[in-house]
Amino acid sequence: MTDNGTVLIDGDWFISLHHHDAQFVRRSGRFAFSRLDADGGRTLFCLDAADDISRAADIGHAAWAHAVSRGMNELLVHIANAKRPVAPTGAWIETPPLRFDFQPPDGLPGSPTRPPEDRLSLAAGAP
Repeated sequence: MTDNGTVLIDGDWFISLHHHDAQFVRRSGRFAFSRLDADGGRTLFCLDAADDISRAADIGHAAWAHAVSRGMNELLVHIANAKRPVAPTGAWIETPPLRFDFQPPDGLPGSPTRPPEDRLSLAAGAP
């Protein structure tokens, strides 16, 4: 399957950039840390929104380490208020598969920032 660099997520078209190119996107919008997989599909590690993507989608983001450790190789970007391409009525748009591998939020079992002893106590039924 040929990849044209665009991805449809939740009704919005995203363009694919190298994962270190967020610095060039000084606009508001949505972004996703992702990996382009061998079958043409993508695995998303984070889907977020920001007033300035260049300041949010970088090494300081909470999901960055999780995404890099799982092979993130691209940044998907949707600029806020961008014109949406309109498909002809009745047209079928074939999109490659999307998979999700989001990091658990801080403080929940499985979160890398929660101490291991807390995870064990939760598993045993302690609050």
